[in-house]
Amino acid sequence: MSGETIADRRVHPGTIALRFAREVPSTVLALPAAFAFISKTSIPTVLGIAAAIAVLMLLINWIAWSRFRYGVGTGDIVIESGILTRTRRSIPFARVQDVDIERRLLARLFGLARVKVETGGSAKDEGVIDSVTVAEADRLRAAVRAWRGGEVGAVPVEAAPAEAPAARLLFAMDTPRVLLSGLFNFSLVYIAGLFALLQAFDDWLPFNIYDPARWIGLADRHMPGRFTAGAMLSLALVALLLGVAAGVLRTIARDHGFRLIAEGSRLRRERGLFTHTEAVLAKKRLQLALVRTGPIRRLFGWFELFFQSLGAGTDGGGHQSAAPLARWDELQPILAEAGAFSLPPPPELKMVSRRHIVRAVGVTVFPPLIAILAASIWFKPALFALALLPLLGGFAALDRHFHRYALGDALLFVRRGVWRQQLWIVPVGNAQAISLTRSWLQRRLGLASLAIDTAGAPALSSPAIVDMRVETARDLSAAISVGRALTAPAGSPGRTDSARPYHN
Repeated sequence: MSGETIADRRVHPGTIALRFAREVPSTVLALPAAFAFISKTSIPTVLGIAAAIAVLMLLINWIAWSRFRYGVGTGDIVIESGILTRTRRSIPFARVQDVDIERRLLARLFGLARVKVETGGSAKDEGVIDSVTVAEADRLRAAVRAWRGGEVGAVPVEAAPAEAPAARLLFAMDTPRVLLSGLFNFSLVYIAGLFALLQAFDDWLPFNIYDPARWIGLADRHMPGRFTAGAMLSLALVALLLGVAAGVLRTIARDHGFRLIAEGSRLRRERGLFTHTEAVLAKKRLQLALVRTGPIRRLFGWFELFFQSLGAGTDGGGHQSAAPLARWDELQPILAEAGAFSLPPPPELKMVSRRHIVRAVGVTVFPPLIAILAASIWFKPALFALALLPLLGGFAALDRHFHRYALGDALLFVRRGVWRQQLWIVPVGNAQAISLTRSWLQRRLGLASLAIDTAGAPALSSPAIVDMRVETARDLSAAISVGRALTAPAGSPGRTDSARPYHN
């Protein structure tokens, strides 16, 4: 076909070794079965079988490598893959939102990188080219940038400039700050690792790990009288220390060398100790900003900043991290550079209705009350749990205190959360849909909830104002719609044909 891009390039041959090295650790989980097999089979036979499996894995990886090709045309990237079923995927430059470069530890030893081409047509990366040289990865990204910059017509990879545009450092984290960030990121991932290890060696354990009664019986036989208050406190302290250590290690691996750089119309983020990643965020595709903190972080004046873009975020809830641990004044230049955002928010964020407490108490207190009363029929001490219900009521009151909102000239601010405090900053021009909903109880109390949907927003992490007076909710919905019509340019992702709010 005339003008069709030809997939005439192969990835680096080192991909074969890299894939093999990545697949080998998964065989570790089969070691217990291998030990049991060795007891009935000679060691030379087992080694021969292992060698045959290794050769087969290498052969499959070689075939996959030889059948993978890609090509870069004047306006698209083409990827062909598949051993038995061939797939040809064409990705127009116009649809490319991000071209990320990832370098894991083994790939860095070989001088290779993994290129991820992300579009708005899927929640996943639509094109992955693994593995190419670092220079080739830079040229691929430069080819896309050249096209998006208006240099259409001839952007072969060989001629694409590898040099990035003028860059300016916006934010960076040194080692002490990365360590401090890890202290705030408590993690229980070690528990999952412990149970995975127990599951692998289940055949050699004196009890079934999935049988709680056996756990209790084993403890009764071997640790009689040892579960004192001091022992339980020590156990909790050890669990806490392990959680803190796990959080620190995860944070170091993820955020080591964190840098956020402004490059013309985009932001570039670099980070990672073992896996070095470079993510590009186009400013015009940023939909909202999310500032998170908590009681302890806020006490010491620390915040974390995320952006939601049209692409698929990878840092929790579909967001891209822009500053994992920063002071409030350090966030201002980042948000200013992003273009449509600003700090600080309006001086007064309005609280939601006082009736929010009534509804929240009804939702959080009434079901536990019924459960406690029902449990007390068979177990009278369950009534002691009634003492916890006032705490739930107090939490409902605190929830209203922290749940605030405000609409500026072009920005909507929504703050929510008692323990995990979140502040959404939403340019009204990016509002895709405005939903006004009223539950049965809200209708009785004259309340409504207003949810703002932006492009690429995860279902459970979009800004919503809960329990406003219904008249206030309708007025705010109308104001956002008017602001959206005025600020969103025609044809932009943030503009819709209708600016009328949805009223229930």
